[in-house]
Amino acid sequence: MARNNENTRHCNYVIRIVCEGDKTEPLFFTSLCDLYCKGNDGMDVRTIPQPHIPQSEETDDSPRGSYKGKKRKVKTDGKDAAEDVVITGAPPLKWVLYARQILSEGVDESWAVYDKDKHPKHEEALAEADKVIDGKKVNIAFSSRSFEYYLLLHFEYIYYCFNETECGERIRGKKHIFECGTGKEPEKDCGGKNCINGYARKQGYWQETKSSESTFPLVKDNLLKGMVNACRLRAESDADTEEPIYNRNPYTNVDILVGRLIGKETVSYDSTFEYKEHGCDWSVRFGKDGLIVTNSKDGVELFRKGMFVIYDWEENLGRELNDNTLLLQPGEVKLLPCQLEPTQVISIKVTLEKEILLLPKFAI
Repeated sequence: MARNNENTRHCNYVIRIVCEGDKTEPLFFTSLCDLYCKGNDGMDVRTIPQPHIPQSEETDDSPRGSYKGKKRKVKTDGKDAAEDVVITGAPPLKWVLYARQILSEGVDESWAVYDKDKHPKHEEALAEADKVIDGKKVNIAFSSRSFEYYLLLHFEYIYYCFNETECGERIRGKKHIFECGTGKEPEKDCGGKNCINGYARKQGYWQETKSSESTFPLVKDNLLKGMVNACRLRAESDADTEEPIYNRNPYTNVDILVGRLIGKETVSYDSTFEYKEHGCDWSVRFGKDGLIVTNSKDGVELFRKGMFVIYDWEENLGRELNDNTLLLQPGEVKLLPCQLEPTQVISIKVTLEKEILLLPKFAI
C-alpha cells in the first residue's frame, strides 16, 4: 500500500502517534512536539488524527492558557492534500492495527494512545501490539480510567480508583455533564469522589479537558514530576495486583511516550540501565547503598566531572555526585554513596538529546 502523504519520509526517523480521541490527546501531543521536536530535523513526529489548531496565536483568558503553536492546517487542497484517515473496527484493537499498518508502510516507530473506557478488545490489542514483525512492534500509551489521570499526576501523587472521567447522564442520546466540583448541580455533584475532572476542579487544577484548547500548557512546567509520579503509580500497581494493565484502575504509562519525545527515560529503583552506544558499554543502578557504576567493556571508560547529578525536581536544584572525572578500568565497579529524598532523582546526561533519571525507592 502506498504511504499516506502525511507519513511520507522527509527525514531520518518517522514517529506516528495514533490517538483514540480527536481533541484531548492529539492537541496535547501536537503542543508537546511543537515545543520539543520541531527543531529536530532528523525526526518527524505527528499525531493521527491531526488536531484542529486555533488559527490565532494570541493568548486568551482561559484558565488553561491557549495553544501557542504556529498556525496549522488540518487538510490542504491540491496534489499535496493529505488523505482523511478512517480507522474502523473494535476499539482499542483498531488503533493498534492501524499503528501496525503504518509501520509496514515505512513509519519507523508507532504508538497507540487510548484509555480503558468500556472497550471490548483490550486483551487482543495488547497481544497484537506485542508482536514483533520485521523487527518492529507497536508501542502502547494506556491510561485507566483515562488520559486525565495522567494529567492529574503532574499536580500530585494520587493512587485512587475513579469510576468516571466526568459524571453525567444521557438525555435524548446526548450526555449531560454535571460539572462536578463546581456546585452547579449540588444534588448530583460527586465532589471529586467519583470522577477525575470533578476532583481536578475541586483542587483548582483545571475546569475541563474536552475542548479545542490543548491541555499541554497546564502541565508543561511539571513534566518531570508527572513522569516520576506515573512511574511510582506503576510500582504501587504492580505491588497491588498481578492483573493485566487493562483490568487495573488506576494505571498509566503515557509518561513513557512523553519521555521518549522530550529525551528523558526513567529507571526504577534497584533496576539496571545499560548504555551500549558510541563505543561505550557501561551500566548504572541506584540501590540502598547509592549509585553503582559498572564498566563492561574491554577498555577504560571515562565519565566526565558532574555527569551524575542529584536533582530535586520540586526545588529545581542539582548537586554533582561526582566532583571529579571517573576513570573505570575494564570490569571495574564503582560505588558512589548517596541517598535520595522522595522528590529527588539521579540525573545522567548520556548525550545532548538523552537524559536518564534513576528514581528513589517509593513508599508503597
